Amino acid sequence: MRYASRLLFLLPFGLLMSCDHTESAGNTTEIENAIAIRVFEEGAPAAKVDFRVLPSWFVADTNEAATETEYAFTGETDENGWMRIDGHPEGSFTVQFSKDKYSIVTSYTLDNLTPHITIDSIALTKPGSIKGSVDLPDSAEYAWIYMQGTERVEKTDRKGAFAISNLPAGNLKLRAWVPKVQKFIAQAEVSVPANDTLDVGNVSDTAEAAPIKRTMKINPRSLISSWMRPLPIPSVLILRLDSTFNFFETQDDGSDIHLLDSDGNPLPIEIDSWDKGIQSGVINIRIESKADTARLWTLEWGDSLAKPQKQADVWEGFSDSLLWTFNSVQILDFENPNFKNDLPEPLTPKDWYVQAHDGATVYDSVADDIRKGVIDSGGGAFESKVLQVKYKAEKPEYVVIGTRISDIPHDLSRLDSVEVWIKTDGKFEIILETIIESDTNFKASYKGEGDGSWTHYAVRPQDFDTTDTVKYHGWDVTRNRITRFTIFAYDGSSILVDNIRMYGINRDDLK
Repeated sequence: MRYASRLLFLLPFGLLMSCDHTESAGNTTEIENAIAIRVFEEGAPAAKVDFRVLPSWFVADTNEAATETEYAFTGETDENGWMRIDGHPEGSFTVQFSKDKYSIVTSYTLDNLTPHITIDSIALTKPGSIKGSVDLPDSAEYAWIYMQGTERVEKTDRKGAFAISNLPAGNLKLRAWVPKVQKFIAQAEVSVPANDTLDVGNVSDTAEAAPIKRTMKINPRSLISSWMRPLPIPSVLILRLDSTFNFFETQDDGSDIHLLDSDGNPLPIEIDSWDKGIQSGVINIRIESKADTARLWTLEWGDSLAKPQKQADVWEGFSDSLLWTFNSVQILDFENPNFKNDLPEPLTPKDWYVQAHDGATVYDSVADDIRKGVIDSGGGAFESKVLQVKYKAEKPEYVVIGTRISDIPHDLSRLDSVEVWIKTDGKFEIILETIIESDTNFKASYKGEGDGSWTHYAVRPQDFDTTDTVKYHGWDVTRNRITRFTIFAYDGSSILVDNIRMYGINRDDLK
């Protein structure tokens, strides 16, 4: 039996912890998760200490020990007391260190926001014990008490009392399972003392509340940015959840998310995107009256047995102009006679540029002054001005047309599409990428080939290339760290570009 539950990041006994957020340098290397923990014994680094790593949701079988395949990692600390694991998978894990009669346990979480963790000092100590009781359901003769993330499971007596000895000191979660009713009836987070016994008392009955429902108050007015005022009615507000929200308490698809108004009535919502792996969630909320924003809302989650909240068509009836304002961002249209892009207020427009790479040539001095490439469209896309770049570049040579849309990486997971008008006799790539201080480069690329006429391209996330994920990484890796929009051009002599717009996001996604 396994129970797919995750827990909060717990640290035992004042561990000194530092997180390394440095990303790997280079254009083709993805961030590799890593954990490093140093173990001490009586103040000195402890070599050859056994360690066993299990997922923090793990619960042991009641009739056999954990197998080698169930451990994420096993091994010994090195001569300096270090456990180092590179290429670690994402998620929450519990590691137990043991040597002779000493042991300790700690938990950690690795994800894209915290890919590297170093715990500089953890001390072996004598194991401890816990005791307590749970209230058994009628006719149940016993319950199993699981210490999650470890191999330990013990049986209660007929009165629900339990005692578990020789536990590693540290923070653990216990859960009580009753086979007769096939459910967990109680749970608690406990701090196992060193060389002592903790009496946890009667662990509260969670039968009526399990899985535990969690709530948070939302002030709807905090979702109304200055650029949205005066707020049109009906309107759509967007609730963005990031790593400050505990995604490990929710279902993988966010189906346990409910949003209620101040009277407890469901609000019309649409879960736009939800990803526990990158700790990102976006909920679109339709409001029909300004009174809907007058009082606090309640966000509920954690009850996997609750019926999912009905998803609404929150954008129904919106005019094209409102959709453009609330659900898209203009990047470039080349009507602005300067070097800046067209990001709307309160965003700060950035420079746009043309660059020749790997021996390519750009003509007409466009690389020196991009305004020299802005010409009358001659019946092109929509507006009167377009950008023309004449070049010579045969792959692997290429020319880049680009702009920085943000100084810091942004999560654009809810992007619907990128719209671009292109006229070219060569090949091109439409790219969303990360460039930070020129040493980290993640890319999602769409490859195309022109026929010499104006063509409208609406590139969706699923359209980005997934065959060359070593060089270009792909959308799933790049989507939450985007800083730039670029177009690569090659194997031709001319490319014209106009009207670049992103749909499915708004300017708050780029703040």
